[in-house]
Amino acid sequence: MCGIVGYAGYGDAKTFLLRALNNLEYRGYDSAGIAAINGHGITTIKRAGRVSALEETINGQFGQATTGIAHTRWATHGSPTDVNAHPHVSYDGKVAIAHNGIIENHATLRRSLTTAGIEFNSETDSEAIAHMIARHMDDGASLLEATQRAGNELEGLSVILAISSSEPDAIVGIRIGYAGSLILGEANGARVLASNTMAMPAEVTAVTHIDHCEAVRITRDRAEIADVIGATVVKAQVPLKPDNRITEIGEYEHFMRKEISEQAAAVQGAMRGRIDFSKPRIDIPEIDRIPNELDRIILAGMGTSHFAAMAGSRWIERLAQIPTTVEYAGELADREPVMGRRDLLIAVTQSGETYDTLTAIETAKRKGSAVCVVTASAHSEATRMADFAIDIGAGAEVAVPSTKTFINSMLVLYMMGLQIGNDRGKLSQLEFVRQIESIVALPRAINRTIGQESDVEELALDRFKDVDNLLMLGRGDLFPIALEGALKMKETAYVHAEGCSASEMKHGINALIEPATPTIVLIPKNGELRTKMLTSIYEVQSRGGEVIAIAHEMDFEVEELADRMIPIASDDEEHFPFLMTIPLQQLAYYTALARGIDPDRPRNLAKTVTVA
Repeated sequence: MCGIVGYAGYGDAKTFLLRALNNLEYRGYDSAGIAAINGHGITTIKRAGRVSALEETINGQFGQATTGIAHTRWATHGSPTDVNAHPHVSYDGKVAIAHNGIIENHATLRRSLTTAGIEFNSETDSEAIAHMIARHMDDGASLLEATQRAGNELEGLSVILAISSSEPDAIVGIRIGYAGSLILGEANGARVLASNTMAMPAEVTAVTHIDHCEAVRITRDRAEIADVIGATVVKAQVPLKPDNRITEIGEYEHFMRKEISEQAAAVQGAMRGRIDFSKPRIDIPEIDRIPNELDRIILAGMGTSHFAAMAGSRWIERLAQIPTTVEYAGELADREPVMGRRDLLIAVTQSGETYDTLTAIETAKRKGSAVCVVTASAHSEATRMADFAIDIGAGAEVAVPSTKTFINSMLVLYMMGLQIGNDRGKLSQLEFVRQIESIVALPRAINRTIGQESDVEELALDRFKDVDNLLMLGRGDLFPIALEGALKMKETAYVHAEGCSASEMKHGINALIEPATPTIVLIPKNGELRTKMLTSIYEVQSRGGEVIAIAHEMDFEVEELADRMIPIASDDEEHFPFLMTIPLQQLAYYTALARGIDPDRPRNLAKTVTVA
């Protein structure tokens, strides 16, 4: 979950590394640090808190260093303090490392090193790596050899960058398992190693992926990749798409608001090149790789991606008429599921590096199932593990609470269901055309919904600033939206929010209803579920609860019945799951601001979860 980057070049390492850390800060922001080599050996500066705290304390201390490593941390072992921040330095001061992952045998390694007379300065598991590399170098190993030997002694998943004053122009990186990516970029007399393409300079147009059990040694002029036994590995570069890079915040105060505001353009990115409006036709080429003999589709994800998968599973089953289930990826990976070659796993993952999702993919492949990944990251481990991957077209997302990637993931899954259903003759031409027309109209409807944010801001300030508990009720296609809306309030504004199926109210939820706990109710436009949701409003109000309804703008019955209403300005009920998501995102954002919370960087959370 941490961000790591190394630079070896002719330029100023400190300037490059600070810029890269700012671009990687979404991956961890408990602390940050830089270790660089100048004429006086290794200089290391690290601080608890944001990268800005590190910038304020450097004051030219790195001199003319042109080789260095940097790290932005999400704490696992040891609290976020200056001492526990990375990089960590060896007992002799000659080695510094940055580490992403968890060392499962760190207690044993610490005892062994302590017995040998080595003192630890931090509470982290990572510090042991620096000491181990230094010991191997004392025995005559090169930095590459020493880092490989240390890596072989670790249990668990790790990505490590190491530098040594004995080899002042070199950086070594190794990767063990799924502790995040390690990517090599080369441009303009420099070599860069990083955990994500967002750290790459604009001049880098292609990258090389370092795989499990591979090591790489870079200098400003050369990069060498080796396998576990030291044999040279020759690898092809992968072109780097411009939209994989971080974007500027522009006129916005926070990335979260910027990314909410980008959602109309984002969904157009999901449609681009895939929908021919004149035919009409959907063509997601990767779908042709789905096995013809298919008995079942399983969707899996974690957090927001799980809720997108839940929405997608309903659409795919309904449109394609294939039995479809949804799982938490971590739960799927923690058991031995009954899966085989007639099953398809669709793994939904914004980062493509989520540990639970990668292990679920590994489980499915071991069982002989086909694997599709729906992701925002074309250069991720999940993309390379899967049989095929579908880019959601959202571009870079920086704020930790996912917004546009949620809507785009849902839309891609919706389009997949339409294409599979049409290809297999499960939809009439009339229905298929109607659905395409609905998708075409979605960006405009999203823009109209985003334009109502001042009303949502007022509601957040007036009602939710001091709320401690909150219920969100949905049913059918709107149930996953209630779950996602509750998650946004939890992670963004620190409000204890429960997303619930309204069908469960009489089975326990009613016990939570009281005047101090508002209930947000998501109301469909038509049909039996609308009638059932109106009954839910009566149930809440009869028990003294306050109801905030999200419903069609012309639903005067709901407007009169609810205490407050957020209107949805679309006559197309297919739009409702997408459009109701937006005021829930805005409500979480403005509630966070009202409570003095940074919505881009929630406490205890990171954007990319690469540890179990």
